Amino acid sequence: MFDQSAASTRRLEDFLDVYVKHLSPKHRTDTNELIHYLREPLEGRRIIYFGMTFRGEPCGYCALMYYASERIGVFDFIVIAPTARGHGAYFAFADLIAEYLERRRIFADYLVAEVISDDGLSDPLTSPIAIVRLLRLQGFRRARIKYHAPDPSMVRSLGTCSASLMIAANQKRETIAAAELMKIADLVYFNHYFRWYGPLMEATAREKYEQALKEEHARLGQRASSHDPIILNGMKDTDVKLQPVSERHQTVLTIFLTASAAVGLIAAVSPGATTGWIVLGVAALILVGALFSRKLRRLFLRTFGQ
Repeated sequence: MFDQSAASTRRLEDFLDVYVKHLSPKHRTDTNELIHYLREPLEGRRIIYFGMTFRGEPCGYCALMYYASERIGVFDFIVIAPTARGHGAYFAFADLIAEYLERRRIFADYLVAEVISDDGLSDPLTSPIAIVRLLRLQGFRRARIKYHAPDPSMVRSLGTCSASLMIAANQKRETIAAAELMKIADLVYFNHYFRWYGPLMEATAREKYEQALKEEHARLGQRASSHDPIILNGMKDTDVKLQPVSERHQTVLTIFLTASAAVGLIAAVSPGATTGWIVLGVAALILVGALFSRKLRRLFLRTFGQ
C-alpha cells in the first residue's frame, strides 16, 4: 500500500510498470501524474495505491481515490498481469483491499468504478463485459443509464468515453435516486477528473474541457431525472454496450433467430408458403439494413433487449 507517507519509495515504480504494460493506453493516466499527486495530494482527496505480488514479483496494481467528506471512493483502475490471472489474483487482490479498508476504518456510502466500453480490446479477460462481471462479483451494480466517463478525450469524441457506471452501495440497493446519482456524478466530473487534469492543461484546452464536462453533466442530469429512480441491475449484463463488431454479430444472430421462429410459427398455423416467403423477405431487408446501419442495429437490439 502506498499513500502520502510512502510516496517516495522506489518500490512503487515496480507496480507502475505492471500498470503501464497491461492497461490500454487509450485512457491511461500518465505515471508522472500519479506520482505527482501522490506526493502533493489535492485537498479533500486521499490517494491510496495498492500493489500485489506473486512469489515476490509485482503482478497487480490498483488506485483508489477516497473523498472523506462525501464518503465516496472511486476506483480508477485495477490491473492484473496475465501471468497471474490463473491463480485467482483478482479475487485475492479484491479481498486484500477490502480487508485494508476495513482495518483502517475507511468507510464509504458509495464505491464507484467506470468501465470504458470502447477500448477495442480482444482479450476476453479484460473485455468490458468481463470486467463488469468481475466487479459484480465484488458487490458492484451497473447504473442503468447512458453514461460517459469524463476523460479529457470527450472534447474530441464522446463515443470514446462511453462507459458503464458501476456502484457499490454500503447497503444492497435495487435502485438509486436521481439526486444521489448526480451527487456521485458531481464528484466524479468536477472533483475527481477536472481537479486532476485541469491544472495540467493549457488555458484554452482547460476551458474546452470544462465546457464539455458541464454540457455532458447537464445531459446526464436530464437523463437521470427522466429515469428517476435509476435501476441498479445486479447480475444482469445483457445491456452492457457491445463493441461494434460484436454488436453487428449479435444483431445478425437476433434477426436470424427471430425470423426462424416467425417462419416456424407461421408454418404451424398456416401451411401456405406465401406468407412464409413474405416473412423471409422482410427479414432479409432488415438484415441488409442492419449490416450497414449502426443506428438500425442499436434500435433493433434495444427493442429486443427490453
